[in-house]
Amino acid sequence: MPTTNRKDAPFPAPRPQRITFDRFEVDLRSGELRKSGHRIRLQAQPFELLAVLLEHAGEVVTREEVCRKLWPNDTFVDFDHSLAAAVNKIREALGDSADNPRFVETLPKRGYRFIAEIRREQPLALLVASASDKATASGLSPDSVGGNYEGSLPETVPQQVGDARPQSAAVKSLWLIKGLSAAAVIVLVGWLGAREGRKPFRASASYTQLTNFSDAVFSPAISPDGRMIAFLRGNAASFPAIGEVYIKMLPNGEPVQLTHDGWHKYALAFSPDGSRVVYTRAGIPGWDTVTISAFGGEPRVLLPNAAGLTWLDEQHVLYSEIKSGLHMGLETSTFNRSEQREIYLPEHERGMAHYSYASPDRKWILVAEMGGSGDWERCRLLPFDGSSAGTPIGPDGACLSAAWSPDGQWIYFSAFVEGQSHLWRQPFPTGNPEQITFGPTQQEGVAVTPDGRFLISAVGTNESGIWLHDAKGERLISAEGSAFSPAFSRNGRFVYYLLRRESPASRQELWVADLASGKNDPLVEGFVIDSFNVSADGKLVVFATEPNSEKSQIWLAACDHSFPPRKLASSGERYPFFGPAGEVVFQASEGNKNFLFRTKADGSGRTKVSNSPITHFMGTSPDGLFAVALAPVNGSPTTAMIAVPVQGGPIVKICPATCNLAKWSPDGARFYVEPLGQRTQSGATVAIAVPPGKSLPELPAAGFSSPEDFAGLAHTKIIDLSGFKYLGDNLAPGVSPDTFVYARTAVHRNIFQIPVP
Repeated sequence: MPTTNRKDAPFPAPRPQRITFDRFEVDLRSGELRKSGHRIRLQAQPFELLAVLLEHAGEVVTREEVCRKLWPNDTFVDFDHSLAAAVNKIREALGDSADNPRFVETLPKRGYRFIAEIRREQPLALLVASASDKATASGLSPDSVGGNYEGSLPETVPQQVGDARPQSAAVKSLWLIKGLSAAAVIVLVGWLGAREGRKPFRASASYTQLTNFSDAVFSPAISPDGRMIAFLRGNAASFPAIGEVYIKMLPNGEPVQLTHDGWHKYALAFSPDGSRVVYTRAGIPGWDTVTISAFGGEPRVLLPNAAGLTWLDEQHVLYSEIKSGLHMGLETSTFNRSEQREIYLPEHERGMAHYSYASPDRKWILVAEMGGSGDWERCRLLPFDGSSAGTPIGPDGACLSAAWSPDGQWIYFSAFVEGQSHLWRQPFPTGNPEQITFGPTQQEGVAVTPDGRFLISAVGTNESGIWLHDAKGERLISAEGSAFSPAFSRNGRFVYYLLRRESPASRQELWVADLASGKNDPLVEGFVIDSFNVSADGKLVVFATEPNSEKSQIWLAACDHSFPPRKLASSGERYPFFGPAGEVVFQASEGNKNFLFRTKADGSGRTKVSNSPITHFMGTSPDGLFAVALAPVNGSPTTAMIAVPVQGGPIVKICPATCNLAKWSPDGARFYVEPLGQRTQSGATVAIAVPPGKSLPELPAAGFSSPEDFAGLAHTKIIDLSGFKYLGDNLAPGVSPDTFVYARTAVHRNIFQIPVP
């Protein structure tokens, strides 16, 4: 066969597998950095940046080029902070200095340059291909060379292609490469055959983007005819989320906003004829199903005390209903609640069956629920007739949503497993769950198109950092990873927080930031920590962890590592905080209810704090004398925020419903309260001075339900926290009234169509 003379064509340099410089080696295949043969830990994103700099060694890599390479257009990130953090991590790993660099040079307002001499080791397959190309260009037939060769071919930068070598040397090298090529093919075929026998082939899916927002959209639903999607847009970092309902005609219609009210919402669904969208509205007074026309108009309550509603037919619906407190069970009825029948009620009083999905034949129901601790559990499969409580199904992780294939032969899950939220599927009625989406992006929510060919899900990323707000302004104090649950030390100098490094699947460790020096260090490693509390003197930390396939445990550790961590409890205890005289107060279940308990620092003397059940334990006062908790109440609202005296005494009501915030300053001098408004966070937080010698200020007998309840109180200060966009335990007051530390979470998601495998 004739060949084309490509003698004058350029030969692209093969991408190296390993790059060495000084005493360092970078393996681009495994993503590892080594120094003198010893591996150095470097997170994924700093490693990617280092690889980019090395591939362009000696050249200026602009900030814009780095942004395009590391953060694609559909990624929402604090670029300046992320880039600076990545460069700092590289310098820390290499022992480099920004002021006197040996490796990475900063060019202000332009970019970065790798300035040390490097050596590249080329990938074998590309060397073979490159040599074959050169042989052809030189008039040599690849079939005329042979031999064998072992090892890689290093080249020093700057490199020169071997055109200057005598032709006889080139011919000899090509004979060696020919033999190597044949051997490599044999090895590769054998490896692929062995791999095929170990693991089935999985083709990469081609996603189709359906929305293009710069913030977060989530909770997708598809109309029965497959022509429309509905979704929420807003703050997706909490549940229930804060967002507005949008609708979009497929494939290329413009998104239309249907609501403008700022309520907490979730569980969107279409009516059977596609003319209406329903959703759950959570807040004061409770959990209601609201309907709105798909063509616009005013929303109205369709069914009070009904969550996660879906249609069974034109007249009958499936939904969840609060029984008492936060105990939420599954019901079916008509729209006027006639023919009402209970299908399932979680055993634990804190259990909440939030979402339900009926099979196409209406014989089975999938349920996504929270357990007794308030955490999401595995999905549950139960019979529609309510004859049993069913059984867990799907992957071993938190099930956030589910869907059926139109023929009922497959179940799809959106599940949080090992720190990653991805899509899974499982054949019905028998079979094992298998993961169907992968990679660094997360998938939230799942719906199936009417033809069963595609899944609809929200795909994107989450990032969270700890920020300090004080008289000097705002600054980021966490240097890496995803950080959350911050807390001040008693004197306000240190900030403790939980951190996941490298990836969401990494261990959740306890770190401490020294605000004076700016240094961040791990405080407790080797555990996956769910919650923690540091003693007032800063010497001890108590934390909860949940080992794989085991019940939650409570441990005590020394902040100076003077003694190894000690296990205090291991039968499902959660949320430990220090109480009076060094005791530990925590939440645990007794029967089907949660209670407050306390124990000594050695785990002995366990007693119940109060005989009144609680829904969720929030924390203790700095002196340990009061515990703040959610408690079930009869009527509407169904829960109240209370302060329980740890050593006995009357319970104090803080808010007649859930408070957005109910915390002390670290020195106990002020108590911060923000009532839960009818809609979103009002931002009207009040700092109330605590009298000397007291744990609590004087509070209204009925608690705080609105900012007007603060009128007339002495020694109060109104603070607007609406700009912080904090969530739950992710904000902590400081020693001064205007000082706060909080976790700022950036969520970016869009709706995608994903082919069914």
